[in-house]
Amino acid sequence: MMNVLEFTPNRYGGVCVDSHHLPKSVEAFESALVESLAAWEKQFKVVWISVSADKAALLTVLYQHGFENHHCDKAKIMLTKKLQQNALVPEYANHTIGIGGLVINDKQELLTIREQGHINTHPHNWKFPGGMIDPFEHIEDAVKREVFEETGIETVFESFIGFRHHHIGQFKTSNIYGVCRLKPISSKISIQESEIYDARWFPINDYLADEKIGQYNKFILRSALKSPGLKSIKLPGYMESEEEYEVFINIDE
Repeated sequence: MMNVLEFTPNRYGGVCVDSHHLPKSVEAFESALVESLAAWEKQFKVVWISVSADKAALLTVLYQHGFENHHCDKAKIMLTKKLQQNALVPEYANHTIGIGGLVINDKQELLTIREQGHINTHPHNWKFPGGMIDPFEHIEDAVKREVFEETGIETVFESFIGFRHHHIGQFKTSNIYGVCRLKPISSKISIQESEIYDARWFPINDYLADEKIGQYNKFILRSALKSPGLKSIKLPGYMESEEEYEVFINIDE
């Protein structure tokens, strides 16, 4: 009787083996892996195997049998091996996503910050408060959270203004950075001292006239002043739960 590892098929014509189905013994694992590969190569295209931290000793065996790293998280590493040369192995997440809040009060003042990490190299970098979106966090929630964490200003989401995309993101990823228009419902600034050097309400006309302010921020601000941006809507029946998605669309007002 063949000693084939327990697996489930996936949509890419492959087999997936979860870490809890792997023996801890290196010898037992290699024996099962060899038999499994011989059985799978007849009908599958790719093998996906996840290895948890407590079974890290098995990684050497996988590398010796031609497996490559695909992705990892705090609990496990996923490896793949093509059984057919033309097999599809989709890339894992290769972008980071940030979000900034364009907050304008009734006095036509823009909420701006200077970051601790920039104060020596870019002392006049008055930018929008914002940061990285957490896993499974909505854009609306992320931008309000980041603005509040960095400045203490509570806000209401109004619209999505735009985004830029570049290839010099964190950890050698590409980066998408979106900007949202928010309405403040408080006015007293209380900075996050661990990350923010200072923050201020900057008169819009002064901000736009300041030659030291970055062109991208001024471009986004002018766009927000001219256009209402994309509104957030829900589509009945689109998904089982409204918590699973966001849709931003141009709505004629």
